[in-house]
Amino acid sequence: MSGKGRTLGCRLLLLLLALLLLLGGALLAFRGEWWFPILYRLETREALSLVAASPPLSHCTLWTQEALLKQDNVRATRNLMLVNTEHPLPEGYEAELVLYRGARMHPLMRDDYIRLRDALYRETGVRIYVTSDYRTAEKQQEILDKSEAGIAAKVGCSEHEAGLALDVCAPHFGGIHFLNSIAGRMLPRICAQYGYIIRYPADKEEITGISYEPWHLRYVGRPHAALIMESGLTMEEYLEHLEVGQWYRTEEYLIARLPQDRLLIPDGWERCELSPDNMGNVTVTLRYADAQTLSDLLRNRSK
Repeated sequence: MSGKGRTLGCRLLLLLLALLLLLGGALLAFRGEWWFPILYRLETREALSLVAASPPLSHCTLWTQEALLKQDNVRATRNLMLVNTEHPLPEGYEAELVLYRGARMHPLMRDDYIRLRDALYRETGVRIYVTSDYRTAEKQQEILDKSEAGIAAKVGCSEHEAGLALDVCAPHFGGIHFLNSIAGRMLPRICAQYGYIIRYPADKEEITGISYEPWHLRYVGRPHAALIMESGLTMEEYLEHLEVGQWYRTEEYLIARLPQDRLLIPDGWERCELSPDNMGNVTVTLRYADAQTLSDLLRNRSK
């Protein structure tokens, strides 16, 4: 082969490689539903960053829920209320709701959803929208009747009925195709910063009872969202890890699941949140001024 022939052959080969790279890039960009779940599952997860703590009894107070909720810096939430087939909504449950641009959600979710939506837009240039918010039992039954097995929760077992979940989409990308949008792929990487988790992750259907739903956001608040997402746990696994009566520390927080009638709580906190776990206990989340203040308490040096 002459020099010109070899040069032409090399150019054609380079052109072919460039076309393959271009097609591969397009596939990666527009078929995230194929590859993103696989790559995301292969990423290294951190161990659950909770350390068992033993606050000194001399710095603890025994409260009733009624007395504790009268304090100005205590807030009742439902952030850590487990809702699934085994733990349906309590009888007579009424969702506490506010309206945001037509979407109904628990009041504590709204501001953090707005922050999450705006953060995604800054990161990706894509605006997400709510496609499903609070549902009545009738609406849940209607969706269940139209869905395949494992897609929709039974009536009374849906987080949408609790007012604690939102389904979202990007323009032209809804459902599993949400992963074809850069916003859909960015969402699990930043949602925990705003108190949200991807409630039904891939390969966890045996635990959650629901197939992979990258569009389904559940609000659990901070620091729980980060603990769940960074460790790759489901909400079921996370709550199971919290042994009833044991305190756990992460940064400036103390967390415990306690019996409803015995809230023995360490002193010195700046903010306290109480959430039923729907399993007969209350999850208590205490936030201290800073990590050092909490360290001093645990060393029995608090003043």
